[in-house]
Amino acid sequence: MTDAPPIREAIILPEAGDPLRPVARVPLLVRTILALQRGGVERCTLVGPLAPPADPRIRCALSTAPRLTPPADDALRLVIGAGTVIDPALVRDLQARARPGEVLEVEADGARVRVAPGPLVAGNGGAQLGPGAGTLRRAGSAGLEQALLSALENPRDGYLDGLLRRLSRPLTRLLIRTPITPNVVTVIGIALGVAGGLLLGVPGVAPVVAAIVLLEISGVLDCSDGELARLRFAESRLGHWLDVTGDTVVHVAVLGGITLRVARAGSAPGWPSLAALLLGVLGAFVMISWSDATEARRGRVAGWDNRLLDRVLSPLTTRDWHVFPVLFALAGRLDLLVPAAAVGANLFWVTGLVLLLRVLPRTRTSS
Repeated sequence: MTDAPPIREAIILPEAGDPLRPVARVPLLVRTILALQRGGVERCTLVGPLAPPADPRIRCALSTAPRLTPPADDALRLVIGAGTVIDPALVRDLQARARPGEVLEVEADGARVRVAPGPLVAGNGGAQLGPGAGTLRRAGSAGLEQALLSALENPRDGYLDGLLRRLSRPLTRLLIRTPITPNVVTVIGIALGVAGGLLLGVPGVAPVVAAIVLLEISGVLDCSDGELARLRFAESRLGHWLDVTGDTVVHVAVLGGITLRVARAGSAPGWPSLAALLLGVLGAFVMISWSDATEARRGRVAGWDNRLLDRVLSPLTTRDWHVFPVLFALAGRLDLLVPAAAVGANLFWVTGLVLLLRVLPRTRTSS
């Protein structure tokens, strides 16, 4: 059974303009509440005359108080100073560092947060710390959006994804200022990726060069859509489904284009290999979707099988697999790629399924 987070309540000292002050197109007060919510905080008290914002993404309990009155109990509270921008990573870091009865003062760039037992929330003093992770900045400060972007991390990123993010983050900074939604970015990326994959089957060098360019742009957009969604707190089930499905469709297009190119050279793979590859792709899609849907439950249990799922199999779903077609091409044996991919895809989803079936029953006993 997991322990409750040490900080379950926050006190927000908003400024009069916070409800209308956008940070990455999200009102600052809404952003603050959502960041606290993502970090495990269950209740938020707004100090002052402002009414609680009405936003369907807010699920934690909201209340108001005319002034900051220290509670009598010793439960830890997180106090957010006026005009302060935080993110979920900072809240989770404070959850990890907070100890019952202790006071923490965290300050950076003129922004300040305080973790303290109820009677001490309005005081000064305590351990002076800098942010261990995440973002703590003043609203309107220079480089705020870049700081929020830099704090975003995706533990599933592979090596190639890390390189692509050097291009996606400048793009995301431009998209933040537009009404373009993350799902629109995802769909455009899927379309470009499919076009790039199919171009691999067109004879000549120019189509291959164009295919590589389109696939890399697709990869940049695939990174940017997630960054945009996390910055705006706009993640959704539809967006996740589009992301997973789009990756699978692009992978199929790449393999389809290579298969067509090999077939034009007179080395077409047989139907058994193609059928096995289709089974492997569908099996991998179902397994990955199931693994993602149960990730929160799986996080409550330990074990080598769970670690293998997250640290070994998950990275294999990134773009790092693109190195295999390159290696087969350099070896002059693209004709073996489809059979090898069929074997690998089926081995991948069967192994993942076995591990999931081992892990998930234990999540019921740990809840």
